[in-house]
Amino acid sequence: MVRRLENFVQKYGPEAGPVVYHVLQSQAAHAGVSARLRRKLDVLEGRAPAPVKVVVDKPLPLFPEIDGEPVTAELVAACA
Repeated sequence: MVRRLENFVQKYGPEAGPVVYHVLQSQAAHAGVSARLRRKLDVLEGRAPAPVKVVVDKPLPLFPEIDGEPVTAELVAACA
């Protein structure tokens, strides 16, 4: 997800928008740095590195099936 400053200014106003944007960007950057450092420390201390996210071999279906039947507009309307 790409965060754009203009979106935050529109949503929170010209004063609070840039502040919220900066806080969220800083938080994301800090999380990335922490994860990299944690992996480096694991390697240096001889521990097994934390598992990486598992990638699914098969792509997920665009239109899933429920109980073996394809999802239709009628089924979606009935669930709403």
